[in-house]
Amino acid sequence: MSLLTWSDDRLLGIDSLDDQHKTLVDCINKLVTECRKTETDGPGPSGEKLKKLARLFDDLYTTTKAHFSHEEAMMRDMAYPGYTAHAREHVMLIAELKTSFAKALTQQQCSLTPELLQALKSWLIAHVSHSDRDFAKFFHEKHHTTPLPESESPR
Repeated sequence: MSLLTWSDDRLLGIDSLDDQHKTLVDCINKLVTECRKTETDGPGPSGEKLKKLARLFDDLYTTTKAHFSHEEAMMRDMAYPGYTAHAREHVMLIAELKTSFAKALTQQQCSLTPELLQALKSWLIAHVSHSDRDFAKFFHEKHHTTPLPESESPR
């Protein structure tokens, strides 16, 4: 069972960012799927399973950092007025991601509480639906392109 399902109403109309957002959804779903498998296997994952969880977490973490770096470079290049606040949000999201999963992995478990699952889902969906959409509007105005219609609500 996936935590997130990609929906085209989340598209920003900026191909590189849209592709990266889809990749982030895939990374989150792979990690969640493996954690759920591990939880059903009994008390505490084995060494091999912990290595796999650590690799999946690292994939999500490095993919997220690379995405944020790319997005911030675009913002700086375009002199986006919301850059500082947006970059600060990235720092907070990375710290939350690292802390949450590092704690679970160092305790040799992958306990996905409903709160952690909701936080993981919320940070991606809310960030794309609000902060990134604000940048997309600026991007399309600056490039004189037509933005995609806004989604009805984040899902």
